[in-house]
Amino acid sequence: MTAGVVTLFAMLAFVAIAVWVFVIKKKEDFDEQANLPLDEEDKKQGNKEESL
Repeated sequence: MTAGVVTLFAMLAFVAIAVWVFVIKKKEDFDEQANLPLDEEDKKQGNKEESL
């Protein structure tokens, strides 16, 4: 009985996360987060160029 409850909870958690990622989150949020590493590299390069 306990194993069934745990399995049901895990399945519901998985479905909730999948719905949140694919339905609720906006594409713009993912694009912004995907560009964060590139923004940091641009800032580092900009700082090096300014100090030269």
